[in-house]
Amino acid sequence: MKDLRNDIVHEYFDEDMKAHFDEMLEYSPKLIEIIKNTIKYSSKYL
Repeated sequence: MKDLRNDIVHEYFDEDMKAHFDEMLEYSPKLIEIIKNTIKYSSKYL
């Protein structure tokens, strides 16, 4: 996931970004889960 993030951040052309689209979709559920857990934790302890 970290490598994909680095690839996305350093892409400057739309055509190159299209090459990563499937991989981004693959990680989306996991990222949503991480976000939800972070919100849950922060609402409980912060």
